[in-house]
Amino acid sequence: MSEKYFEWTIYFLLICAILLPVLIWRLHMRLHFLQNLVRIGILKRQQKSNFNLLFSADILNKSVRILFFRTAAEAKHALRALTGGNTAPAVAFLQKKQPALALLLLAHTDINEAYKQSKRRHIPQITDRKYGVYIPLLAHLVHDRHTMLAAVEKITPQLAKYDRTAQAYFKAVAAYAYLHEGDMLSASQNASAALKFFQKKQFAAETAACHLILAEIYRISCVNDVAQTMIESALKIYQTQNTPLFLAKAHTIKGMLMVFENRFEEAEAEYQKALQLPLTPQLHADISNQLALLKLAQDDTATAANYVRQALDMQKRMKNPYGTAFSLQLSAHIHFQKKQHRLTVKTASEACNLYLKQKNFSAAAECLYLAAEAQYKMRCNTLAEKNLREILQINRAHPNSFHTANAYSLLGLIYLQKKDLQRAKVLFQQSLHLEQSHRRCEGLAADYANLAFIDELTDYADNAASNWQIALEYANETGDKELVALIEKHRSDR
Repeated sequence: MSEKYFEWTIYFLLICAILLPVLIWRLHMRLHFLQNLVRIGILKRQQKSNFNLLFSADILNKSVRILFFRTAAEAKHALRALTGGNTAPAVAFLQKKQPALALLLLAHTDINEAYKQSKRRHIPQITDRKYGVYIPLLAHLVHDRHTMLAAVEKITPQLAKYDRTAQAYFKAVAAYAYLHEGDMLSASQNASAALKFFQKKQFAAETAACHLILAEIYRISCVNDVAQTMIESALKIYQTQNTPLFLAKAHTIKGMLMVFENRFEEAEAEYQKALQLPLTPQLHADISNQLALLKLAQDDTATAANYVRQALDMQKRMKNPYGTAFSLQLSAHIHFQKKQHRLTVKTASEACNLYLKQKNFSAAAECLYLAAEAQYKMRCNTLAEKNLREILQINRAHPNSFHTANAYSLLGLIYLQKKDLQRAKVLFQQSLHLEQSHRRCEGLAADYANLAFIDELTDYADNAASNWQIALEYANETGDKELVALIEKHRSDR
């Protein structure tokens, strides 16, 4: 009898050995299918949002895995809702035992509420090795640059303690932080590392986002062909993913690159492609601002002003202080181009005040610089110098080499106007040192040209010739024909 039972046991174990892997495989495939379905559902819902939202395949996958292996009816209901892009039931279920995960899942549909909760309840903590890296990412998405930069600075020394997935998401947001500070090398290294990881994991949305970060880095570094390649890669992903809002954003970014290269017809074509896609009011306002910049570059200030008015009206209706500040800043640029210097100072100051409330010190410095330029044009050098000194003061607390370099350069022009050539030369050299650190071609061209001019005034002809030549080389790298022509004219007049 015992032999018979033994044989049945053997048969049972053999059947289990055959069926169990099949059952596990089917379970795994079902889980993978649901995770993919949830990612599609969330992406589809995000196409209708005016706000930047978190998208993390890792957070979504973890949420689905927990719900999938729970037998409670509440978990099953939450999983069904999540496949349709509704996070509320899943957030409520996860809140009990996984509050940090629940908070980050909420950020996929309601970023502002999620960020408020993270600030109020200090969830997740920066020291949390699973979720701490999302603090700077959430801060970046809600335009809280101060918190984003502080969090990046705190996490960086202990990044090795985090798992590889967390490190990748951190490096993606760290690239924005370094970009903000003008450290192009660190920005590029972090974005490239994140891109490599996301490509390996086949996280399409994150891969596309990294392509766009790199595009901005290469654009600022004057490597425009690589920047365009990055944008094209993002466009292909968004077309495959059927995400029209993100596709429209990528077309808009490509249009911005075309404007930067003075390819105005191609830029307008990209903006028109974006406008043909389903848009949120916020993106429509953003494109209106970009069209204004395009028309401004073409010296069509009347059309530019119309686009800015449209954008400003939309921003105010949406009560968006970030968009309102940018539209005001753009309006100030239009006033400056029309030589309406008093209006430039007034509008730039309004934008600056909004940016300071938002702790966007970089944009505030840009507005102060624009106001100082207008005051310099009006020969109000004392007021201009005051604004430039304020930029330097802001940037000592919140470093940004671009604006510091610009401030030194304009201060140099003020002292040049005062005929204090030695002081002017020192200021231009301070600007040049900062521009060389990050290879910003337009600034380098201007500083070398100014130094060449001083060398001529002080009878250093050989130095002047050398500096004019270097200025011309950097001007050619910008692709700005007007700048090249201006420098060539100054050289030939000497």
